[in-house]
Amino acid sequence: MGKFQFYLPTDADLTRIQRRAIDSREPIFLSGVPGTGKTVVSIKRLQNASEKGKKGIIFTYGKLLRKTIEEKLDNNPKMPVDNIHNWMWNAQGDGQKRYFDIMTIDENIDSTVELLKSQGITYDEILVDEGQDLSINTYKIFKELTPSLSISADNAQQINNNEEATNEEEILELFEGLQKFELDDIFRSAYEIYSFAIQFVPNNARANDSTLLERLKRKNSGADKPFVYLENNLDGVYDSIKDIIDENPTDNIGILFEKMFHVDEFAKNLSEEYEVSKYHNQEVIPSELKNIIITTFKSAKGIEFDIVIIPYFPDRAQDKPEEYYVGATRAKNQVHFLAIKDIPKIMSHFDENSYELVDNRG
Repeated sequence: MGKFQFYLPTDADLTRIQRRAIDSREPIFLSGVPGTGKTVVSIKRLQNASEKGKKGIIFTYGKLLRKTIEEKLDNNPKMPVDNIHNWMWNAQGDGQKRYFDIMTIDENIDSTVELLKSQGITYDEILVDEGQDLSINTYKIFKELTPSLSISADNAQQINNNEEATNEEEILELFEGLQKFELDDIFRSAYEIYSFAIQFVPNNARANDSTLLERLKRKNSGADKPFVYLENNLDGVYDSIKDIIDENPTDNIGILFEKMFHVDEFAKNLSEEYEVSKYHNQEVIPSELKNIIITTFKSAKGIEFDIVIIPYFPDRAQDKPEEYYVGATRAKNQVHFLAIKDIPKIMSHFDENSYELVDNRG
């Protein structure tokens, strides 16, 4: 067991579209399915701005994504990364502070902008990662703080079912001048993983694009099919998880859940045998991330792992299929789903040849 390993592609690894998006002098709107390198483009644009002496920042919705981007940038203070809630709190200065939800309601937008500007909060460029998770009012505030606002987003990964979410169409309506780029090469997940994952979102045209799938099949296929385990009970789930960890002791492993209490429960039990990092949105980010991270689907957005384990795969997964799509597409090399007793109903339409069934029920 060890530390979480952070990777950032070299310039030689970038695609033609990525280079164009990075080098564009205009603010950009970047879209693409999971693993196409949207975050990489944001990082490279921030690096370019810093090299030119410009003041830039990357905003994320999640704290864990912020942490991983900071690590990829070697925690360079000249290239700041922040999640919007933390930033809004700190940007208010030392006086009486208001929570983010209050600062961004319609009637407070003008006063929020005025307060932020009075604190010297303006930027040459703002870059927003996972932009579908931010509210439209947050964008209205950003619009007043910078002449260049670049955004990456993907509607299929919108799993915040609240007012703190928007969609690509709303963003583009607000910012008509953004130069649009669609990334169409998947670098993260092997074909076997991605073609399984899109069965959670069969009606999403972008995710199921046949050209994208064929390109991925030619470029990155031959990995293990996703594994779907059937266990008798929770003890069996833990045994299978431990087997996966023991067989891959140095890989970055994400153990992902829908609910925070499952994160707490599994972290407590697994930490008796392994060094793990635990995080959900009611936790403080660990100062050092271990190579085994236990977190929620929402907190894992934008992050990649060598191996993803989803230990709780119930029938009600069909109520939130986007979360399982997001979870599966965090994986580069392997993904493992664990169910107790029976295959979840959501898989009734899945191609049986797209996964390996591991029946441990005896």
